[in-house]
Amino acid sequence: MLEAEFHEQVAHLMHLEGWSVYSVPDSRRVSLAGYPDITAWRGTRLLFAELKREKGRTSAAQDEVLAELRMIPCAEVYLWKPSDWDTIHEIVRRDR
Repeated sequence: MLEAEFHEQVAHLMHLEGWSVYSVPDSRRVSLAGYPDITAWRGTRLLFAELKREKGRTSAAQDEVLAELRMIPCAEVYLWKPSDWDTIHEIVRRDR
């Protein structure tokens, strides 16, 4: 599965579950280097997700940004691959 296809599936699921989703398929061209692929919010939840193909790896910039975001107490920060689909579905559906 291409990363763009996975990105579309995750964003679509989040929209179906009532999330507001900001996503940029190729963030290298429009945002801070390393910024996650998806930023989403619903109610009191704020979620950041970096999406990778099954064998994809994060860059040093992505690792740095994800670590910084994890320091925000209310933020949920994830690194998801297609094999995480059941977990993604569970996380997106829960209230908190």
